[in-house]
Amino acid sequence: MGRINPLRAVLGVGVGLALAGGTGVAVAQGGLTANLALSGTIFNVSMGNVDGEDFSLFVGGEELPDGTIPASKLRFGTASASDLCVSAPLRGLPGVGDAIFVLKVPGENTVQATDLVVGATVLRGNLVLDNPQIGIDASQVDGAAPANAWGIASRGVSVQAQEIRASSIGAGSLTASGFDIGVKKGHEGGC
Repeated sequence: MGRINPLRAVLGVGVGLALAGGTGVAVAQGGLTANLALSGTIFNVSMGNVDGEDFSLFVGGEELPDGTIPASKLRFGTASASDLCVSAPLRGLPGVGDAIFVLKVPGENTVQATDLVVGATVLRGNLVLDNPQIGIDASQVDGAAPANAWGIASRGVSVQAQEIRASSIGAGSLTASGFDIGVKKGHEGGC
């Protein structure tokens, strides 16, 4: 008992990585809806910039295994991002130990999304809003917002994000051109 068969461990990790890569290809080609919740893991996102339309932000709760945490929900009707990097710590993978998942999409406007929603616990950077409405009842402009949720809305938005600590990402469609997905053993090498 307690013995690990190296061949089975390698096959298990290999199949998992192949499935993750296949899923990434399907998302990039528009074949799947992108929806990352990563089992309650807070993950890092960095990007050069994102430009979008029909933007709203409201504050709500995000369900994690340890309970509900407060999070900002950023919604973009359409969005275009540059130099995207997403990394997530993966704790205690069987036969591997700790690892880090990294998704990179380098270049200008290499990520296109519709109905993009990002749950974030931390967002730092620069923000430009076109015709902003601040302090509104977000449910009046965003059907996903609970009634009387404090929020911000604008027709257009430009964000240069220096740091995003995200709890979830979802999109109606997401296209990523020239992406690279990797899983590395240990804690180093993320965004």
